[in-house]
Amino acid sequence: MTVWVAAALLFSAVQLSSPAPQPPPPPGNRIVAQDGDTVVVDHHARVRIVRSTQANVRAVFNAAEHWVMVLADFTEDGGPDGRVDSTRSYYGVIGDWPLEPRWEGMATLEEYVGVGPGTGAPGFGLRTPQGLVQFLSPSPQPGIFREPDALAVISARGSSGGIAGDASFDDAERRLRADVRRNSGPEPSGSPMPPGVAVSGSAPGGVPPASVASLAMNPGGLAGALRVGGRIAPPAKVHDVPPIAPADAQRAGIRGVVIVEVTIDVDGTVSNARVLRSIPLLDAAAVEAVRHWRYSPTLLNGQAVPVVMTVTVPFP
Repeated sequence: MTVWVAAALLFSAVQLSSPAPQPPPPPGNRIVAQDGDTVVVDHHARVRIVRSTQANVRAVFNAAEHWVMVLADFTEDGGPDGRVDSTRSYYGVIGDWPLEPRWEGMATLEEYVGVGPGTGAPGFGLRTPQGLVQFLSPSPQPGIFREPDALAVISARGSSGGIAGDASFDDAERRLRADVRRNSGPEPSGSPMPPGVAVSGSAPGGVPPASVASLAMNPGGLAGALRVGGRIAPPAKVHDVPPIAPADAQRAGIRGVVIVEVTIDVDGTVSNARVLRSIPLLDAAAVEAVRHWRYSPTLLNGQAVPVVMTVTVPFP
């Protein structure tokens, strides 16, 4: 009995003496790394990493639905070409949107990753001529990337990101609107839309009726692609390519699972891929890997058909 009492007292003492949350790291120096640099971080150091990209950006805010989408055409390799290279969407957003409901212009995209104990979750920044808009997740260390002169700090209950696959801004926006409808519910009829952009109908909440759920079209994939489920069995993967985390993610120790929706063509190749659950520094590597996966063709009434399904891409 004495041993058990002593153990209980020791356990209670350990609980009572657990360390309090660490304060934010000091301001420190701002270091601009160059191509080929090696950044060495001490095991106990708390370091902010900001990866910046110049782009022509369209940001769309829907106050009634509480979502924001950001579409970017990168300026690298000769400048913007009018095609969207990257997309992000945030739904269930909290915070005041400081820009126009549909803002477009040159901006800097910033990806935030903290290295070290207590640095919190990754985040994102949109640095426009008007000022900086930050997307930061609630965390035990909310101030690690927060800039005091930011126009606004937005948080969200969910987000997704991906590669647009050489789509125009209007096409990519249409696809993202379909995504946020599934996540945030149907859009009010008065919501602003650019000329020529339409959104296909769905049941309340953005979920297709049960009678047609297994045959729902993928807004970002092949027209007529069938969603796996019910009588549409998942195809077997016949060729796998493991994802390779980029050097930045490896140095930062970022791991996890990226969830991707893929469209599989009649010959078993992946013709479209978009990220449903994002880990910003791993998204591009996940999409690049699944585009090289191959599947057995899916047959329906003896005919090969394209299908849509969700896959997981782990980065252990």
